[in-house]
Amino acid sequence: MIHQPSRGAWLAGTGATIGAMGLGGRLAVAQSDSAVRIAGASTEGLCEAYYAEELGLFKRHGLNADVRVLPTAAPIAPAVASGDLHIGAGNALQVGTAHAHNIPFVIIATAEVHDKRFQNSAVVVAKQSPIASPKDLGGKSVAVSTLNGLEALAAVALIDQAGGDVSTVKFVEMGPLLVTDAIVTGRVDAGVLPEPMLSAAKDRTRSIGSGDDAIGAHTVQTVWYALRSWLENNKDAARRFAAAIYAAGDWATANPEKAAVVLHKYISINEPRAYGRFSTKQDLAGMQAVFDAGAKYKFLPQVYAADFVWDGS
Repeated sequence: MIHQPSRGAWLAGTGATIGAMGLGGRLAVAQSDSAVRIAGASTEGLCEAYYAEELGLFKRHGLNADVRVLPTAAPIAPAVASGDLHIGAGNALQVGTAHAHNIPFVIIATAEVHDKRFQNSAVVVAKQSPIASPKDLGGKSVAVSTLNGLEALAAVALIDQAGGDVSTVKFVEMGPLLVTDAIVTGRVDAGVLPEPMLSAAKDRTRSIGSGDDAIGAHTVQTVWYALRSWLENNKDAARRFAAAIYAAGDWATANPEKAAVVLHKYISINEPRAYGRFSTKQDLAGMQAVFDAGAKYKFLPQVYAADFVWDGS
């Protein structure tokens, strides 16, 4: 079972990630002191900034953007907290957990959303696995990208709603690119696969349910956030960023094949289409569904989106 981390453990874990990646006190040399330093990672829900950069949307909205591409989202939160980054991407649960630990992050734009009509992740097992439903995962191992993260929450909600014993499930932290092979070779019994890895693995795995659906029919997956102190002093830049990022997300949702070309260029994903669906406005209800599920399953204390989501004023 997964347990809610303390503030010290949360900070220590994210800080350790920075050290392990050799990033130290700076992620990279900024283009200039006036540039807004922005980072995404290597999964679709954290890639809107790459679309905005590629399409020239930051420049079109008058923003001097310094966009960094990171392999994972893990170092982004501590870099934003330290001021090395001004704006970062992360999943909604991660930012809600930071807020619960009194880290003054503010969500300045909604990013990827889950819509039950369009599957974007699933809990999968090997094609020949005897596991027939999420209930059968009691006593089994399940791979997730981050312990105490959104994928783990989704898996817990799915297993619980199916009547399984979540307390006996062993969650294993593993990068999404490694999950399929780990399942097929029997190193884990199941795993959460996001798109496009889900479609790429369809010949070797099968879905036993959507954890995203178990949380809600419509939820917010990822968000863009900044320190409250930076936002207070840079509201115009934040507005320009939000306008550009919403335009980028709208373009990617409407042009999945073209978006896939950008993903290949920036993060080497080689799929014929992208799958992410992005919001064009703040979505408090979609965020709150995630926070409520997180509180129910003790991933974080009860938090309320309205307390740390910027309304643009």
